[in-house]
Amino acid sequence: MNLTRFSFGDFEVLAVPVLRDNLVYLVCRDGEAVLIDAGEANPVFQTLDANGLRLQKLLITHTHHDHIGGCRAIQDRLGVQSVSPGVEPGEVPMLGTICRSISTPGHMAAHKCYHFPELGILFAGDTLINGACGRLLGGTAEQLFASLQKICELPDDTRIFGGHDYLVDNMEFALSVEPGNADMQARLDLYRTDPAAAIFATLAEEKKTNPFLRVGTAKEFAKLRRRKDCF
Repeated sequence: MNLTRFSFGDFEVLAVPVLRDNLVYLVCRDGEAVLIDAGEANPVFQTLDANGLRLQKLLITHTHHDHIGGCRAIQDRLGVQSVSPGVEPGEVPMLGTICRSISTPGHMAAHKCYHFPELGILFAGDTLINGACGRLLGGTAEQLFASLQKICELPDDTRIFGGHDYLVDNMEFALSVEPGNADMQARLDLYRTDPAAAIFATLAEEKKTNPFLRVGTAKEFAKLRRRKDCF
């Protein structure tokens, strides 16, 4: 997948592919940028340089290496401050807008999502990943179910930016759960012609195509997560 750009008024979001299938993000305005996750440093440096951007801050969703592997190099070269998942959730001004950090444990015991409500975008890390959710690697099914329910309370037109491109595998699993779901099939078909449009869906689209948002209890969620682990 190549670099993908999204415009939100005066802001731009650059989706930067790193490693094998990870995605990190630059939220940009007037030559300034905030980075969400840093699995690898060099693609970030290249994107900053190519677009004439100055990095202000680094936000980390969680501490798996594929999300923080480039942090030290970025901080050493650019001197930016990083915000870790251990910091209390809250709301701070950033690039002239508001960024809300939301505690979303489950994939790990400590995980944050970053919501920019005025832009209508959410950086979901490995909590919500294009049609599925992260594995349980330190957190519990009850925590992850609750975190996804918290995300579902956001406006339906919120654009979701997850930490990976897992779209094909996730939609194939989703169709194994709901074989007759036309929305799931359409999202998988869309990936063949326009990967970015399929990956970066709205919350409304996620609710139609993500089986983990279509269960009603933590018990049902845990059963589905175990099924996905073996898929």
